[in-house]
Amino acid sequence: MALIISGLLLSIIAGLLLRKDRRNFFAGLILFGGLLLILLSSVISILNAIVGMAPESTEAVVLFILIGMIGFPILAGAALIINSRVMEVKEGKSLTAKLSLIFGLNLIVIVLLGYLVLKYASAWPTAIVAVMFWTLMVDISLTFIFMGYLFYSFMYQMFPVKYPADYVITLGAGVRSDEVSPLLKSRLDRAIQYFKNFSTNNSHMIPSGGQGPDEPYSEAYVMAKYLKNNSIPEERIILEDKSTSTYENMLFSKHKIEADWQEQGQSGTPKIVFSTNNYHVLRGAIYAKRAGLNAQGVGAPTSFYFLPSAMLREYIAILSIYRKTTFGIGIFWALISALFFIR
Repeated sequence: MALIISGLLLSIIAGLLLRKDRRNFFAGLILFGGLLLILLSSVISILNAIVGMAPESTEAVVLFILIGMIGFPILAGAALIINSRVMEVKEGKSLTAKLSLIFGLNLIVIVLLGYLVLKYASAWPTAIVAVMFWTLMVDISLTFIFMGYLFYSFMYQMFPVKYPADYVITLGAGVRSDEVSPLLKSRLDRAIQYFKNFSTNNSHMIPSGGQGPDEPYSEAYVMAKYLKNNSIPEERIILEDKSTSTYENMLFSKHKIEADWQEQGQSGTPKIVFSTNNYHVLRGAIYAKRAGLNAQGVGAPTSFYFLPSAMLREYIAILSIYRKTTFGIGIFWALISALFFIR
């Protein structure tokens, strides 16, 4: 009962925070934690009921719990390792392709470290056990945050944006010629779809992306060409061709919007939507908030095999955004390890 009450309270708090701003990443984690507590409480109640009705099933219930705690991480890790091979075949060898492999191995290592800490805590030197415990708990904490990130990233997109937009921003991606890549095309097609369905007479599209050192043209130029080839009038397109990161996409697009809104003599606040791939929407929303841009995101579909590595890459970027929190987790478990293991 205590777990359910705690879970409900966390869920209510998260709901209130998210009602105020859907882009609140920590509120998303709180919601995930609350729902997880409710689920855990329900599972415990069911297992207790089974044992109460059939005491002879106790061993089977314990075995079920052990299989879940050990088997699920191992199976998930194996699936990610297999996915890394698929990524290499389809996308070539790269760090992104290896992210599934690294995280898959990490899940298996969590199980191994947990076993070693439990089995040898009393036999090995306390310093070694403390380091292993610290590594295990930091790893588990970051894995929990990753699961919460996955949960809220998909939940964020379950409530589609459907308001008339004054500006539709498309976030850039790398270009190798004056033709858009398949990934960038999917972002633009999603933006065009939204623009045609929810635009007003004064709506504009903003292709956002500068020119990198290995790019022949700015991403904005290539995107604008694609937009014009797909029946978007040139006068409805505003280029933002200076940005080199997602944060700059949002910040520099904000400057363009403010200038155009003022030039039009409009009052009030413009309604803004940005388009990117589905795995990138939540991070884009976080950066929009940081740039002071009141915008929500819509996501273009991504090949299923690409999603695990893409989501892991996004998660690493999220940890970088909240690096103080990440560092704090390490410090917290270091203190706990010292308190319990260092004599």
